[in-house]
Amino acid sequence: MNATKLRVGALAAAAITIAAVACTNDSVDVLSPPPAANPIFQRYVALGNSITAGYQSSGINDSTQKESYAKLVAEQMHTGYVYPSLVGPGCAPPVVNFLTQARLGGGTPTTCALRNPATTVLVQNNVAVPGATSADPTAATTKASNILTQLFLGGKTQVQRALDAQPTFVSVWIGNNDVLDAATKGVTGATAALNTAGITDTTTFRANYKRMIDQLLTQKGLKGILIGVVNVTAIPALFPAESLLTNPTFKAKFDAIAGATTTVLANCPGSHALISYGIAGQIRAGTFPAVISCQKNVPAAPVGDWFVLDTTEQRIFNTDIARYNAYIANKADSAGFAYLDPNPLLYGLRATGAIPTLPDFTNPTAPFGAYISLDGAHPTGKTHRQAAIAIINAINLKYQTTLATIAP
Repeated sequence: MNATKLRVGALAAAAITIAAVACTNDSVDVLSPPPAANPIFQRYVALGNSITAGYQSSGINDSTQKESYAKLVAEQMHTGYVYPSLVGPGCAPPVVNFLTQARLGGGTPTTCALRNPATTVLVQNNVAVPGATSADPTAATTKASNILTQLFLGGKTQVQRALDAQPTFVSVWIGNNDVLDAATKGVTGATAALNTAGITDTTTFRANYKRMIDQLLTQKGLKGILIGVVNVTAIPALFPAESLLTNPTFKAKFDAIAGATTTVLANCPGSHALISYGIAGQIRAGTFPAVISCQKNVPAAPVGDWFVLDTTEQRIFNTDIARYNAYIANKADSAGFAYLDPNPLLYGLRATGAIPTLPDFTNPTAPFGAYISLDGAHPTGKTHRQAAIAIINAINLKYQTTLATIAP
């Protein structure tokens, strides 16, 4: 998942095209494995978006890429693993301090250190791109395309790059970005002022997903696992509106990052609305008044229309995500693939408090707990390990294989 789109000018794009053709580092990109754990794992490719790519804390670099569940699964398969290693602080460098929003190496949201140019590798095993939606695996350019699309894929689609490897096994985790951006901005439909396309309608999602699977299945004998879409209304970047009224300590912490004493209207108690912490930055910047409403059409509180999800909007998200996942599960069945719903894992982490209901906005390094990175949406390495365990278990169950698990 990644709601941030990085743009690049013509000269930079040309440089990236060159870098994408001649750039990886086999000292960090290529695992030299023993024979595959099973013939179906001879050549593994992971497709997806920011989670699969290893994006954390609003950025990505070689260190975060190495924590991807895809790398962990490849190691257990004893298969080769090549990924588009990003040098230096990253592209963009991850945030390292939540309070100051400082990034690794003093970078900015538009800093891009490009790929490691040490060697040329024409085939890679992780073709996921941060920001990708369900439309992107079969299209070289979409509205979601960004600097990493060209940098990672070199003008091809994810499916084309995957098929270049002649895979025997694939994992696909796509669809989170069809809902994430809208959820974090508190809307369901396209909203030009917020630069969001809204929720991808289910008919379009199904058509996009079918096209991707149909193209992948041109590889004869292909096996794989499809992973469902995360219920984005449960990410810790969204928190209960009532907490601003019932928890004075939390309210003070929220006001601190908003840079103002916020007023929460009387329509919030009992509303069960969710507030996106992203509104704090808008209030701090003076874009919105420091007045929060949990209902629509309150002139003094535009926050009620944007950056707040009321219960009606939450039901829309939940319904569409459930439809997405039912379709993905059906596609897995028809293709003979395994299927994994990631939500029980995330719900379990929330139930134990590992993913907190309320962020700690005074914590510079772990405001969303140890399992969610500093952007409030993307998993840390700890969650990637949990995801790898769940994926391995689902693969073993479906294919009666004996992939060894990993430590949590």
